Order: sequence, then structure tokens, then C-alpha cells
Amino acid sequence: MHTAIKLIIAALFMTLISGCGAPAIKPVSGPEASVAYGNITMPEGNITSVMLNKVGEIYAPPFKSPPQSHAYTNGNFFFENLTPGKYYLMGFMSGQDAFYFNYQGIDKQKFLKSITVDVKPGSVVYLGSYRVTGIDRNLFKADTFGIKRSKTPSRHTILKHLIKATKGTGWDARFEKAMK
Repeated sequence: MHTAIKLIIAALFMTLISGCGAPAIKPVSGPEASVAYGNITMPEGNITSVMLNKVGEIYAPPFKSPPQSHAYTNGNFFFENLTPGKYYLMGFMSGQDAFYFNYQGIDKQKFLKSITVDVKPGSVVYLGSYRVTGIDRNLFKADTFGIKRSKTPSRHTILKHLIKATKGTGWDARFEKAMK
């Protein structure tokens, strides 16, 4: 009984700590540091986090965590200080709801060629704009959803927002340069 109470208290404490605001935007760590950005919009609600994984990396928080996203209510998001390599979008969150992309059944070579993006040293990489469709909530199995590429917002529109959002961090200059 005492163990259950301790677990509940620990869970509440972790929830309170994790909900203490958005993470601070870290400045550019050096000339090799890269950034990836994009947009995901939903029919109802807003994205609160986006998940990006590096191919070949195994994440085991707190020892090794995936890149931290910065997400905005308009659907824009970015990841700062990425190391070079191939990355892919793993999913996103809206509040407490997690939505994972289903890559099962895709051949490894096709996956690497069509799903991943190559992040080169010092690059600014556009991951795309997406619109979530057809969310089907299920009580006894995983929720399902559709996602489609979207022409809006444009790369230019997203960059204009991110320049303002990252002012003074060094990322603003990188985003501004990417607009040219």
C-alpha cells in the first residue's frame, strides 16, 4: 500500500516538473550545428511536441534522449543543434495524446531513401508542412489518423515566424539566411 502511494506521489511530482513551461531555445552551439523545421496542423487542437529520431540511434532517457522540439500553437516546430546524420519524424503530441507514424512494413532501403532527411553540418533543413486528417479515437486499440503533405504554410511563412521566435539565439540569422 505504501509503495502504491509513493508511486502516485512520484508520478504527480514528475508531471508537475515536466509541465513547467517550454524549454529554452539553446543558442547555436557551433558552425557544425544544424536545425530542422516544419509545420503540422490538426483539425482540432494544436501540436505541443514533435518527435524526431536519428537513424541508428537508440534513445533511453535520461541517459540519451531524442532531439527536443520547440512547437508553437500555429503548428510550426523546429529542432536546434542537431548533429549530422539521417533523421525521420517519429510522431507528434497534442496535449497528452501521442500520434506515432506507422513505418512498419516499409523496406529498410525504401525507408532510408523516402522517409529520412539528410542533415548536413551547419544546415537548415525543411521537414515539410503536414495536415492531420481523419483522427479515429479507439478505446481498446491505438488511435489512428491520416497525414498529408500541405502547401500551406509555406517554407517562407514558417521561416518568418521562426526568425522572430528565435531572436538573439543565432538561429534567427540561420533562418534569415535560409530565406534567400
